[in-house]
Amino acid sequence: MTFPADPGGPGEDLVPPTLFEPETPSGGLPAPDPRGDPDTLPPTLATRFLARERLPRRGEQTVHRAGEEGRSAELRAAVFRVLDQRAAGPDTERVLKWFHPDAAPDDEVTGLLSEPLHDGLSYVLERGTANGAPFHVLPSHGSTDFATFLRDHGKLSSQEIQGLVGRLHGALTALHAAGVVHRDLKPSNLVLGDYARPAEGLVLIDFGISLVARSPREASGTWAATPRYASPQALLRKPIVRAADDWWSLGVLVAEAARGRHPVERHHEPASVMDAVQAGALDLDGITDGHVRLLCQGLLAHHPDDRWGSEQVAEWLAGRSPRAVPRLGPVPRTGDRTADHAAAAPGPAPEAPRFEHAGRVFTDPARLGEEFDADWPAMVRRLARGRERERLGLWLTEFRPERDPVRAEALDALLREGLRRRPDAGTLIDLIGWMAPQQEPGYRGIPLGLGDLPAFAGRAAAGDRQCVDVMAELHRHRLLDRLAARRGGEELAHVGRRWQDHHAQWDAAVARLAGIPEVTDDRDGLRAATGTGAALTAELLHLAATPAQATRRLRADLERALRAMPAHVSWFARLAEDAREPVPLLLALRLHPLALAQAREIRRERERNRQLAATDAHSRHFRLVQRRLELPVMLGRAAGGALLLFFPHAFVVGLADVTGRAPQTTVLTAWLLSVPSLAALLAVECWTAWYIGARYHPDYSVMGQLTRRSLPVTGRITRRGWRGRLWAGLALVAVAGTVVGTFLLAVWIWPAATVLALLVSSVLRVRAWNARLAAVRGGGRPLTGAGSANGGGGDGNGRGGGGATVPGARQPLGSARLGTPSGAGTPADPGSASDPHPRAGSPAGTPSGSPAGSPSGSPSGGVA
Repeated sequence: MTFPADPGGPGEDLVPPTLFEPETPSGGLPAPDPRGDPDTLPPTLATRFLARERLPRRGEQTVHRAGEEGRSAELRAAVFRVLDQRAAGPDTERVLKWFHPDAAPDDEVTGLLSEPLHDGLSYVLERGTANGAPFHVLPSHGSTDFATFLRDHGKLSSQEIQGLVGRLHGALTALHAAGVVHRDLKPSNLVLGDYARPAEGLVLIDFGISLVARSPREASGTWAATPRYASPQALLRKPIVRAADDWWSLGVLVAEAARGRHPVERHHEPASVMDAVQAGALDLDGITDGHVRLLCQGLLAHHPDDRWGSEQVAEWLAGRSPRAVPRLGPVPRTGDRTADHAAAAPGPAPEAPRFEHAGRVFTDPARLGEEFDADWPAMVRRLARGRERERLGLWLTEFRPERDPVRAEALDALLREGLRRRPDAGTLIDLIGWMAPQQEPGYRGIPLGLGDLPAFAGRAAAGDRQCVDVMAELHRHRLLDRLAARRGGEELAHVGRRWQDHHAQWDAAVARLAGIPEVTDDRDGLRAATGTGAALTAELLHLAATPAQATRRLRADLERALRAMPAHVSWFARLAEDAREPVPLLLALRLHPLALAQAREIRRERERNRQLAATDAHSRHFRLVQRRLELPVMLGRAAGGALLLFFPHAFVVGLADVTGRAPQTTVLTAWLLSVPSLAALLAVECWTAWYIGARYHPDYSVMGQLTRRSLPVTGRITRRGWRGRLWAGLALVAVAGTVVGTFLLAVWIWPAATVLALLVSSVLRVRAWNARLAAVRGGGRPLTGAGSANGGGGDGNGRGGGGATVPGARQPLGSARLGTPSGAGTPADPGSASDPHPRAGSPAGTPSGSPAGSPSGSPSGGVA
């Protein structure tokens, strides 16, 4: 049998699925799917049709079972809402169905439906083949089905039911007149044209399992039906297809609309629903309108010859009351031992064996099995004692089914092996399954059918203690395989295998995370995300129970999580992109908190960098303005220093010219060299001032250097005593020697020597300034002391001054602060290191030694 991948339990708003079992080769495997990826349109169709949305039809996807290996393949159609770019007119919306070859509609039906038969029937606009699989193009009649309307609106009034039946009566009559039986009439296959008035514009769609049956015929090849809406004859293994099947489905639909709930509401598993339909267990309580109840009785007659058809429904619509068979189901069948005895011999039936439990007397193993299943602890306590197990075994022997060797052998195995010692959980499940074969899957009083597993897993994930314990036993002892033998539990064996496989896949996926350093660095977060426990086991069970629905939900949640990430986390994006199967999707979602924390940290880092960049830009702008304001002052001081160096040269040359001691050619040469000498002095010193910036004076200017170097010499000359007189004499001798030497040798040597000395001093001062900036950027020692006392030297020891600097002279540590003008009292600001590229001639790249906005600290280089 084929079972749905996404069945929907009693608490879910899902449509019961169409069960589908195609003909397969002798090996039991379905035909290969040539569509490739049915979730996207093939290229041959994508050039013409623009896909607007994928229509997964919740609860409608089916799975084909092949042998005991649990292989599966989706055999239904891939449905798309598309825009036909070749269609003329304003209405270009279409529905495109792309079928698996094993589930292709009947060709004869498609030919009969190639033109409209009735306003309430859909039809095929175009058919063809893409990638070796057939496709149909149909009109788009709307986006809301009648199942959604019933879920939102509840039961209908008698007037609304009258309109609904009138619309469907005309549609079915036209369809049957063409010789076609729909075979799948249900709320989800009725599309509403007008949500406010459901009967108006209602259209019957989906002819995927329809067959041509102008007279009753046996359905060959594919078995397909929706158990909750199929007639008893349609549920047979080799069903007879007749028009009466559609009228039964109409009766179920009317009963559901009139009651607000399905007439078979106590059963949810497909096998249980089939048994209820075959037994005639349809509940019409709640239908208060007698006329509507009569319609349901007429349409739900068990035998097709007694069932109403088009003529009787037309009479009912006209207000008349055709005759209806009062009984809704077949004669109850007797199959137990007591019934056999009663039918075989007249007189009173023999007294059945009795078994007392929980203060009640049981004469039927089925009733005792139901009691055991409902009160599991009492059963465990009783069967823990060997004497009670012996009593139960003797009682069950009285009900050994001699005519059923399979059940008889199962009972013998239980008595021989299972009940000889204290039974385990699996043995107890087998015992209840034998005693109450009609019982649906359950364990310790908790329903565990396929439709119950999602809610059970949710309760276990929420921390329900009983559900957690039951889930642990199900997983540890693999009890789902035992429960698969219960009525309607065939799917549980496949769920159990998927559950075990999901655990293995989880361990493998977690092991692969070791190759992602960004994840393994946060060991606590990784342990919290991937740690095994009840919550993880419950989530994996939910994935195994509803793979299609859970995968869609996980994928949607992961896409929302990716869109909501405050910053891009590369490893999480790669993980989400590679996640295709449910287990990797779940792992990616569990790692989302870890990725979210990293994304927030990345965003905070970006915000800090943005603020730093904004602050740096503001500081650069401030320094640019400040430099432009201070540039004239700096250049004026530089010009004054250059003139100070030029004055001795002009004085000596003029003195030599006036006295006539030097040769006139030498004097003329000296005067001619004065102009380029002065220009060179001004250029060198002004460039040095422009490069260093506001810190140029007094720490790096010629005037400051000469002043600091001349103070010690002046102090020695003015010192009292013989040492002072000695230094004064030496100074006079030096001055006289310089003047006489100039007169006797060559006057033009003076300007050349002055320019060369200033050039060397400028180079040393620039080097000292760059060394200071490097120290600031490197977070070195405080930039005060020896480095700031260098007049022009760049080696930190006061070497290499300009002008009259004495080589090797060392200044006191406290004589000046590097980067702070004399008397300013502002220490150097290490924050100036944010300007990373101090370059001569690079206005915006020279760092400042003072914070932005500090009036005492101006830019440091270029246009600061």
